[in-house]
Amino acid sequence: MKILILSKRIYTNKDLVADRYGRVYEFSRELARCGHQVRGVALDYRRGMHDEWTDAEDANPRWLAYPLSPGPVRGLRRYYREVRALLKAWQPDVLLSVSDVYHVILGDWLARKYAVNHVVDLYDNYESFGAARLPGVIGRYRKALRRAGGISCVSASLGNYLREQVGTHSEPRVIHNALDKDNFHPMDRDECRRRLGLPVSCRIAGLGGSISEYRGVNAVFRAHRSLIESGREIHLALAGAVAADAEIPESPFIHYLGELDYADMPYFYNALDVGIITNKDNPFSRYCFPQKFFELCACARPVVVAAVGDVSEYISPCEQGLFPPGDSHRLALALEKQLESPCLAQVTVPDWAEQGARLAGLLETLEPVPAL
Repeated sequence: MKILILSKRIYTNKDLVADRYGRVYEFSRELARCGHQVRGVALDYRRGMHDEWTDAEDANPRWLAYPLSPGPVRGLRRYYREVRALLKAWQPDVLLSVSDVYHVILGDWLARKYAVNHVVDLYDNYESFGAARLPGVIGRYRKALRRAGGISCVSASLGNYLREQVGTHSEPRVIHNALDKDNFHPMDRDECRRRLGLPVSCRIAGLGGSISEYRGVNAVFRAHRSLIESGREIHLALAGAVAADAEIPESPFIHYLGELDYADMPYFYNALDVGIITNKDNPFSRYCFPQKFFELCACARPVVVAAVGDVSEYISPCEQGLFPPGDSHRLALALEKQLESPCLAQVTVPDWAEQGARLAGLLETLEPVPAL
């Protein structure tokens, strides 16, 4: 089967082409390992990067990146012209649209024009992205979802939303994110702390990922301050980009490590006594599935988690680790309990080979689209 993937180049603050990172790239690689021919086209919204093949010309998967430069209009015209040429010349069996509402809308239009099966992969609720705010966009996006021949989504809550609010004809298949188990596994805590320059002989709670009030990080800062003021010497380690809506407090008990390379995140998680996953109850977090939850579980770290979305059910055997979104008092209590008497969530963490095979299974069930 020939599979053409349409995606944006920069997603979750990583570069699909240069970093070979995340769900989109991993799925392209696993689909190829399942015996399919895979090509991908990545559109760089930031306009500053040159076209680049990720591997040799005969590689599988084979990714091509297009920037919006020298200008949005000319860049989009060039991108559209090249995608159409690829569709005509290569004649894929499936067009897989990912990453945001615009790629789903474009995928729907191209699939109908060239009589190709259209499948959508949702790694988040794309309606919650800022790109979806233009008038009429969500209506066209939902129409594209209803016409799709198949849909995969990152969480059960997002699948329910698609059934109930969008009314998709295809039954959404839940395919969670996964991870590389060769990298994410338990390591010596003190060695990881020394590697990252963290204090060794203390208790450390940590938060990795976006440091943003949209995700509820101020509740973490308030909870930590209350623990310190009550005499509990608990340190807080942070790793990730600091958003404009957040400011890290000055404190000798707070250690900001900056934006770590993804290869260093296993050391970060293993350096912690407890990991924190914070979110607010909003259209993004209700339907996401935090990748860091699986990463912390694979490293055998206890976690405290905001009770929103699918992740609440995964941690249910360790309910002492749950707290209502934004509730700094309950978050502080959850941290104390998980530090004093740790409870590990009992979950089976999937790898990308398992999840890629599930996506391949979905694509292989599709009936050929009759030629126009």
